[in-house]
Amino acid sequence: MKNIFNKIKYYFEKQKLFNRVTLDQSNFSVLDTETTGLNVSRGDKIVSVACLKINNFKIQKNYVLNELVNPQIKIPNESTLIHNIKDEDVVDKPTLIEIEDKILKFLKKSILVGHNIDFDINFLKNNAKGTKLANRMKIIQPIDTIFLTAGLYPDLKSYELSNLCEHFNIKTNDQVRHSAIGDCWITARLFLCLLNKARAKGVNNISGLVKLCNKGFSLQHVMKNAKNIH
Repeated sequence: MKNIFNKIKYYFEKQKLFNRVTLDQSNFSVLDTETTGLNVSRGDKIVSVACLKINNFKIQKNYVLNELVNPQIKIPNESTLIHNIKDEDVVDKPTLIEIEDKILKFLKKSILVGHNIDFDINFLKNNAKGTKLANRMKIIQPIDTIFLTAGLYPDLKSYELSNLCEHFNIKTNDQVRHSAIGDCWITARLFLCLLNKARAKGVNNISGLVKLCNKGFSLQHVMKNAKNIH
C-alpha cells in the first residue's frame, strides 16, 4: 500500500513539475543500450549503455556516460554483427548492477529520452531487477522520439532513426550506428530538432511534449512501425 501511495504522490508532483518548468530550463538524458538480443523475457542482457545530457537546447559534450557491460552470458554472433561487441570486449567489464549508481547519478533530475525508449527501459528493469535503478524505470515518464516525431509529423512513412535523420538532414556520418554512444548522439540531434519544432508550435514545457508523444502514440501506423525499431 505504501508503494501505491508513493507512486500516486510521485505522479502529482511530476505533473506540477512538467507544467512549471520550461523547455529551456529542463535537463534531458538521452539513453541507449545494446544487448545480446531483442527478447528480454527470454534472458537477453545489456552489453552496453550510454547517456548524453541536453540542457538549454544544447548537448553537454563534456558530460557523457559510455559503459561496456558484462552480461554474464555469451553474446550470440548475430548480435555481434549488429553492434560489434564481442565476449572478449566485456569479460572484464562491470555488470549492470555494479554501475547502477553511476547510471542513477547521470539520470538524476532529468527527463529520460530515447528512440523506442521502452525497449531500453524494459531491459534496465529486468536486468537490474530489485534495484533502485529498476524501481526508477518503473515510474519514470520518458520522451520517446518515435512518438514525439509522429505527434509533430503524423504522415511520415518511416520513424526508423536513420530514415528520420535523412528526412531532417541530421548529421550521422561521424557516429557509429548501433553503438550505444553513437545512437545516443544521433538521437540527441534528432531530439533537438524536434524540440525546436515543438517550441515553434507554441510548446513551452514538458507537459506539452508529453501531449505530443501521446498524440503520436495513438496513431496505429506509428505503433506498427515502432514495433520493428531499435
